[in-house]
Amino acid sequence: MSDTSYNSPTYWQDSTQLKEISQWVTGLDEQLKQTTERAEAPLQLSHGTLQSNRTANSFWLIYQFDTGCKLAIRTCFDPQFIEKVWLVRKQKNAVEYEIQGALGLYQVRIERPQGTDSLLHYTTSLKPEKPFSVQAFPRDVYLLDKHHNPETPKGMVYVTQSGPTAGLLYLSVNQPQPGTLFYFQNLTALNDYCEATQTDLADTVGVQWPEAGFALPPSEQALPAGKAIVLSDAYLYLSDQVPRTEFEAADQFLEALACVYQNLPKPQTAYFDWPKMAERTVEALSTSTHCGRTLNRKYYLNAYVDASQKPPESMVQLAILVPLWEYQEWLAKPLDLVGQMHKNLSSFYDDTYETIMRWLPGGTFKEKKEDRNEEQDPNKIDSWYLLHTLMNLGRLADKGDTEAKELLFRSLEFVIKAAHEFNYDWPVFYDVRTLAVVKAETEQGKGGELDVAGLYTHVMVQAYDLTKEPRYLKEAVASAERLRGKGFELLYQSNITIMSALTLAKLWKITGNRLYFDQSRLSIANVLAKMWIWECRFGAGATRSTFLGMAPLKNAPYLAAYEEAEIVATQLNYLKEVGPDVPAPIRLLFAEYMKYLLHRAKYYFPEELPTDTICEQPREGRIIRELPIPLEDIPTGWTQAGEVGQEVYGGALAAILTTYAYKRFEKIPVMLFSEYPIYHSEYELINQRQGYLVIRLAGTSDSVCRVRLMAKNRTLPAVQLYDEDEPGSPPLKPVEQTKSFLEFRVRGNQRLRAEWNSASKT
Repeated sequence: MSDTSYNSPTYWQDSTQLKEISQWVTGLDEQLKQTTERAEAPLQLSHGTLQSNRTANSFWLIYQFDTGCKLAIRTCFDPQFIEKVWLVRKQKNAVEYEIQGALGLYQVRIERPQGTDSLLHYTTSLKPEKPFSVQAFPRDVYLLDKHHNPETPKGMVYVTQSGPTAGLLYLSVNQPQPGTLFYFQNLTALNDYCEATQTDLADTVGVQWPEAGFALPPSEQALPAGKAIVLSDAYLYLSDQVPRTEFEAADQFLEALACVYQNLPKPQTAYFDWPKMAERTVEALSTSTHCGRTLNRKYYLNAYVDASQKPPESMVQLAILVPLWEYQEWLAKPLDLVGQMHKNLSSFYDDTYETIMRWLPGGTFKEKKEDRNEEQDPNKIDSWYLLHTLMNLGRLADKGDTEAKELLFRSLEFVIKAAHEFNYDWPVFYDVRTLAVVKAETEQGKGGELDVAGLYTHVMVQAYDLTKEPRYLKEAVASAERLRGKGFELLYQSNITIMSALTLAKLWKITGNRLYFDQSRLSIANVLAKMWIWECRFGAGATRSTFLGMAPLKNAPYLAAYEEAEIVATQLNYLKEVGPDVPAPIRLLFAEYMKYLLHRAKYYFPEELPTDTICEQPREGRIIRELPIPLEDIPTGWTQAGEVGQEVYGGALAAILTTYAYKRFEKIPVMLFSEYPIYHSEYELINQRQGYLVIRLAGTSDSVCRVRLMAKNRTLPAVQLYDEDEPGSPPLKPVEQTKSFLEFRVRGNQRLRAEWNSASKT
């Protein structure tokens, strides 16, 4: 099969289809020609030349690719005038300027970060002479031809910021000369600006061809005088290579994102006791009347705390049951809740339609019909809901659960019939009785739930693994074909798209067709493009953390507990499935994602947040601050957390983090915690008192994470940690030590060996 190119007008945005040019573009070429001062910049990049250029109201860098394509980078803008520019410091890889403008004194630092010759970083700050409010600022990058004309370049826009996701964009120019730009605005550096002006950073990085990059959000609140404040902190990854296929675009995007990420300042992480939180959460799920209810002598969990106006939902039960099944395996003892919930699964099966249903058959909606949302209809199926439920039944079946396997296969004929009816292009809603489409698209012209074809592929691969029937593999391949040509528009829901990546990797292993591995990396690029790679510290953001959070939906204005828990579990399974073939950018970013989720996921629990930062009247149910159940949503700093509700179906968050971040074995007195995913672990008992444990970490060797050796009981035995890849080396030195744990900082992609002796104490 040949790769899909960028010829589809549906999913790829040609620059010629963008809006009319803005006021900042008209006359730009003349302004650049009428420069006041022009000089060669004191630092260069590998694929082109860099020149500084002062005009009446801006200080520019003009970057020319070796191909001839140019970028005009506006590092400093003063709407009235720039009076003078001083070169104040020159280093091997950096140069600093002071610039006197009408608004005040600007400082511009331009650097080429060490270790890369494709990356340019510039930071601009301003000390205002008088208070002023920002009414309109231009973006900072302009695409030009070799004659400085901004109206002739044509190209493609692949990714832009969506809501409060990372301030990034990715585009290429193919006419008249080729070049590719990955732009990243470090939004963390702009917290002081947002706090002072009461502004937000959502949708501040974008493209209005040929203008691209970041524009300061306008404000009514004035910037104070006399205090330097950062106005921009941008990274540009530049290449003269234009991707020919969506898969080349994905690989280039991942390489650029990882390169920028490695050069970003990052917040420190803190350890949180996830096993303790998991224990408390399971207790709440098992006993709290706010979390569940008994109907016909079966126990069902609500979707949200005290949200009992709707019938129970099958997806909700399985979203808790499956991770708790894994958690009880980790505990090495059964949980009563797992047994209780398992008993309710068959009640969701409808013999009339021969499929498991979303809503409990025969259940009633207590709200008036006019007050119900579009989902509250027992005859309406949300495409991802049904397939997600079947996927979890398949996970239980893989663990030997015969009842789950029976329910799965009793429902497969219905879902296969639906797939054929829709030609594997799944709508948002369809009618269970007729398969008639009720809602075709998420937005007009955007298609339905595009990544659900990957979830259907996932279910079919599960069915094939369980039976080895070629029919299911054929269905998986046919559905995978529908994922082609979507580029960076594939994602409907982040956890579904990352599951697509996992199953496509499995399909590659089964069939040997590398196309599926290419599609898998593209799916991952779609997901990582929705990360919040910044720490929101303005407003209520100062009381919580958002760094490296993952948006649940394409345009979601918040982070969500349930999706993040499912994403991190799927990422670890992906690392294990693909093994050494995982590209370095993915290994790095998956590992860092888990590291920061372990750090910040505690803020989903309302008891960890100040009361005034939590919504009092959520959309679903109510919020009980002392109940150890996570809030669904963490937004940016000017919005309260929990506006959607306190989500019971996200209640497996702590159990998932415990299961995946802590390694414990029944006969070993030491438990190991790692911020990075653990690829592999094995142990050996030398005798009743001595033994060793060997693990392999994910990540890359230039990244660092926290590892703890912890006592299963109160006191840690004598234990030491070694670098297994350096035989004979001395034990690693802990950075923190108590009677119950030793903590270390270790490199990613490292093998570690823990040796213990219970005859003595550490």
